[in-house]
Amino acid sequence: MEKTKREVSIGEKLVFAWANFFDGGGQTVVSVLYLIFLTNIIGINAAWAATVIMVSKIWDAVSDPIMGVITDNTRSRFGRRKPYIFAGGIILILAMALLWNPISFTSQIAKIIYVTITYILYSTVATVISVPYSSLSTEVSTRYEETNKLNFLRQAFSLIACVVASLVPTALFERLTNGSITLSQFYFTIVFGFGLFFGIPLILTGIFVKERVKYGSGKSKFSVGQFIKPFKVKSFRKLLGIYLCQAVNLDIVSSIVLYFSLYVITGMSSTTFMGSFLAMQMVMLPILTIFVKKVPKTKIYRFGLPLSMICAVFISLFPANGNPIYVYIAAAMMSIGVSGAQTMSWIIFPDVVDIAQLGLGERIAGSLSGAMTFTRKVAAAVAIFFVGNILNLTGFIEKTDAVPTPVQPGSAIIGIRAILIFTWVVIMGLGFILAKKFNLSPELSNRVKYFLQNDSLTKEEEAEKAALIEELV
Repeated sequence: MEKTKREVSIGEKLVFAWANFFDGGGQTVVSVLYLIFLTNIIGINAAWAATVIMVSKIWDAVSDPIMGVITDNTRSRFGRRKPYIFAGGIILILAMALLWNPISFTSQIAKIIYVTITYILYSTVATVISVPYSSLSTEVSTRYEETNKLNFLRQAFSLIACVVASLVPTALFERLTNGSITLSQFYFTIVFGFGLFFGIPLILTGIFVKERVKYGSGKSKFSVGQFIKPFKVKSFRKLLGIYLCQAVNLDIVSSIVLYFSLYVITGMSSTTFMGSFLAMQMVMLPILTIFVKKVPKTKIYRFGLPLSMICAVFISLFPANGNPIYVYIAAAMMSIGVSGAQTMSWIIFPDVVDIAQLGLGERIAGSLSGAMTFTRKVAAAVAIFFVGNILNLTGFIEKTDAVPTPVQPGSAIIGIRAILIFTWVVIMGLGFILAKKFNLSPELSNRVKYFLQNDSLTKEEEAEKAALIEELV
């Protein structure tokens, strides 16, 4: 490739992708651990714990589009996105220290107020980081293939973070449950270990990564019209649908897996289960990187979903006293099937930003990113609320001083199994259908970039451009 002043160096690519540790791992730690942290460590009723998460996530969702407009309107010598990523990386440890504080208040109300406030604070810091970072993913390079490579690289780092953020917390929780470590050791490992793990690359990205895509001098104000603008783009709505299916599915499964290992399958290790699942994700990522050059991204999204659904049903109905090794094998097969869906949404995102720019005449990557994460977090809030209330309605018994090691009734076990079946079969089945209706080829994306980068078009090209806008926007 011919070198130009806009070429992204290998070092810059690595730093940028490394910063995705937080987007990939920060949400994973919370999804895997926070609900059971509230019920089994803090001692909050499952329905109330789910309500706390829902309220905090709704605030988190509302703040995303606001942050999108703020970052789109920022004009500084350091760029539009980087100042927020840098600042967020610095204050992240403080937010985590408050979030994971194992308070021992005697009052349920005091516990609920504390965890609600600290989760809202953490969510705000996460928004300050994630919305600008997602927007920056479309602006580090102006070239289609290089943007694809950058986003695959950041997906690889995201997957590494997911592995660490799934296996370490589950292993720590298992050790805490069996008394191998103290609550203080658990707390400091989560806060400082993951705080530094996420924070350092964010700070480095704020310093070293460049923003290359040009933007106009005009600014927009946050308004209902500005907020709903991304939803007017047909391709964005389609992307949003497939993204929500895989993201909400992962949120629910991550939140239920510790309950599944503790109460449903005798001798099952949640760490081994997650390890089997995530190991296959890592194996599949380089394979997907090869296919994306020639195969439509939405086809990659859906290719293995039927296999993953079959495996999820097998795991959900697996006998309580069966050999867990078969569950681990099924988890690996399930991961192969869902790997395309897990990877493709944010790989498609830069294409949709270009499509929106083609149709709207302005580049609103921040607003698109904010709208995307807004909708995802609202859906996740409802999903976790659903999980907590299903547990509560089926008789789940949370840890209390009077009942430090509760034995769950059969109805709660059935509830946990039902959640897994519903999540994978219904939600991912919907994702399969939506992806089948969303065609996005490499040729089409390259054509959109051509029209964005060339002002002088022939009459035939003008007609083709108008037809593309009609079809996609």
